[in-house]
Amino acid sequence: MMIAPTARCPKWLIGPMKDCGGSISFYKYMDLVLNDPSNGFYSTGRLKIGKDGDFCTSPSLGNYFAQLLAIQVVQWFSDLEKAGIDSKLLSLVEIGPGEGTLSRDLIDAINEIAPALISKIELVLVELNIGMRKRQEKVVNNLTGVKYRWSNFEELTQKPVTGVVIANEVLDAFPVERLVFKDNRVFRQGVSLKKINKEYFLDFVDLKPTHAIDQFLKDSKRLLKIDFPPKDICFGWITEWHCDVQTWFRRLSKVLLNGSLLVVDYAMESKRYYNVMRNNGTLISYRNQEANTNILKDSGLCDLTAHLCIETTVNYAITNGWKFIGETRQGQALLALGLSKFLFSLQNATSNNLSDSLERRESLLRLVDPMGLGEFRWLAFQKDNSNDLVLRNRFLEEPIN
Repeated sequence: MMIAPTARCPKWLIGPMKDCGGSISFYKYMDLVLNDPSNGFYSTGRLKIGKDGDFCTSPSLGNYFAQLLAIQVVQWFSDLEKAGIDSKLLSLVEIGPGEGTLSRDLIDAINEIAPALISKIELVLVELNIGMRKRQEKVVNNLTGVKYRWSNFEELTQKPVTGVVIANEVLDAFPVERLVFKDNRVFRQGVSLKKINKEYFLDFVDLKPTHAIDQFLKDSKRLLKIDFPPKDICFGWITEWHCDVQTWFRRLSKVLLNGSLLVVDYAMESKRYYNVMRNNGTLISYRNQEANTNILKDSGLCDLTAHLCIETTVNYAITNGWKFIGETRQGQALLALGLSKFLFSLQNATSNNLSDSLERRESLLRLVDPMGLGEFRWLAFQKDNSNDLVLRNRFLEEPIN
């Protein structure tokens, strides 16, 4: 196999690769290039989010996303209050807060919708990477009138909270195992170090599957009730396994006593995910607003992301004590929360603010674009230690005209 000349191994990665004998699993590779304390794309704070960054997220397009999401968050908080659950504070927990803009905009929106709630809630940000936390502090430290703090799963497990947990574009960045199928055999994809003319390059290598991978394949056939892998796949058909998602739900179940969890992420049904035509999985690299299927290029300088399988994700949640509420596409969720009213209000713009209104309209439409952010899935779960908690999920209702 000819090695792509762009897949050069950065100097910082040569040592860790050699320490492991020259080959590591793709899971380990993805974890290193994203989370290595000194060189990872996330941990160093090298990631840039927004129109001028590596990629756009819903919160980076303005505060409309937060204003709409806040309608649902306020509803959940109100329902928790009505349920009479004994809790000094209701917590709004954001996991992987990115730039911190969603947390800030949610608090601002809640203050507008239900100002009496602000004194009753606390904002909790869960961020593992120091580089990203420093950027979040610059944004969130400007908040006034609300309690806020940074925490981690260990601390929250010791003192569980009641409230709402948001995980927006978090799980897609978890390191994944890549599975390669050849002649009715499955391999664990690895990444190997190759030296050519005194230069080091990265290339893929097939490794022996772990027991966990074998078990995942057996469990998936039983759970999904589809051919897995699908029939008539090509030689070298590849897919991914989000092996850390189950552990994430298990740990999170110890963090929340009562309340709701909203996961917003790239996701698709198993029949689309494990499709014969999807022969290279869903993994993709992002840098400077450009997507690239060469996932070994510019290690540590790019984002790597893989879609979730909806049924597998839901199963992991249910088996770890979560009640599945429902799921829908982001476009439908935002329409159900009143996006059309926001669009209508922009029609009355005067010539003085026409340019601003057009820009806002474009941002709103991007949030529901079925070819982009509108295809994101909203998956809602509930934790209920009293067994009689009723939460209204407005984002799953019929759209508001």
